[in-house]
Amino acid sequence: MSIRLLQSTADVHEARAHIFSALSDPTRLRIFQALVEAGHPLNVTELCDRTGLEPNLVSHHLQCLKNCQLVDSERDGRKKYYEVSRPEAVEMLALADDCIRRNVESVLGCEIVTSDSDAADDE
Repeated sequence: MSIRLLQSTADVHEARAHIFSALSDPTRLRIFQALVEAGHPLNVTELCDRTGLEPNLVSHHLQCLKNCQLVDSERDGRKKYYEVSRPEAVEMLALADDCIRRNVESVLGCEIVTSDSDAADDE
């Protein structure tokens, strides 16, 4: 497999961190996964039905995914429909799934990630 990474600069590292942060939230991942599985655009109500989340929460997280250009939206009358805009992000999640399948206990047991997450929750 050939890997071509962007040239290493502070901006590239920050942009990478942002894209991973956008996908690091379990709620955003649920919403993104629902869009991937649907294979067609969904509105907020449909996303709520598929995820069991409240409309305000779905809308808030969709804004983050949209800001990072992971999803696109299109208005149809009074409703907005959202769909995955970056197939590369779907591929990235598939690669993450492959890593998880190989060592789920280590991934879930990483004390550093857990303590970083706990510290972020305290802020």
